[in-house]
Amino acid sequence: MEVTDRQRQILDYIHRNGNVQVEELAEMFSITTQTVRRDVNALSEKGLARRVHGGVSLPAVLTNTTYQFRYDLESGVKKALAHRVASEIPDGATVFIGIGTSASYVAQYLSGMKQLRVVTNNLQVLRILENAPGVEVLITGGLVRSDHQDVVGSSVVQFFDAFEADIGIVGCGSISSTQFAMEHETQEADVSKAIIANARACWLMADASKWERFASVKVASLSRFSRIFTNKSGLSAELPVSMVASDV
Repeated sequence: MEVTDRQRQILDYIHRNGNVQVEELAEMFSITTQTVRRDVNALSEKGLARRVHGGVSLPAVLTNTTYQFRYDLESGVKKALAHRVASEIPDGATVFIGIGTSASYVAQYLSGMKQLRVVTNNLQVLRILENAPGVEVLITGGLVRSDHQDVVGSSVVQFFDAFEADIGIVGCGSISSTQFAMEHETQEADVSKAIIANARACWLMADASKWERFASVKVASLSRFSRIFTNKSGLSAELPVSMVASDV
C-alpha cells in the first residue's frame, strides 16, 4: 500500500486536525485543488481516508491499518515517547510489551540493558531484541498477523496469564471521549487486557493523535493505568500523565 510523500503528509495532517477542506490543503502544499482531489481520491481508494463534502476526513474503519504505515506515521513523536518509556525501565525487570508500532520504538532503546526479561507477542520487538546479550525474550504462540507484525489469539492471552510482570506496556488504537483506551478489534483488545491483568504496573503509550481517531473495542479506562506517556496537553490532573514535549 504505497503512498507518496505528500499523501503521507496529508494523512498526518488529517490525523491531527480531523475534517480538512480541499482549499486548506491546496494552500498548505502550494498546489491546485485538482491535485489535492487526486491525492484524496487515491487515499480514499486505499481505504486510508474518506471523501466528505468539500474535503477529506479519516475513514470509518473497523480494522487497523498496516504495520509499516502506522510505523512511519508520527514517528518523531513515537521515538520521543519510546525513549522516555525505556529510560524508566530498571535493569532486572520483567516487562510485557504488547502490539503496535510504538512498542517497536521502545525495544530499540532496550537493547543495551544489562538484565531484562521481555515477554511479547510483537514480532518486531522479538527481531530487535533477539541478539541483545542482556535481554531474554519470550514470544507467545498463536495466530501470526504479518500485516500487523504480531501474534494474537487465546493462546497469547494464556501465555501472558502464566507470568506476573513488573511493568506492562501497551498502546491503543484511540482514546474515546469517555476516557477509555480503545482498540480496533477484539483480539487486539484481549491481548492488552491480558497484559494489564498480569502486570503490577501498567503503562500506556498514546500520542496526541489517538484522541482524534475512532476505534470501537474497549480496553481499559485511562484511570486503570499506572502511567500514561503522551504528548497530549490539557489532560485531567487526576490522570498519571508522563508528559513528553507537545511540539516534538
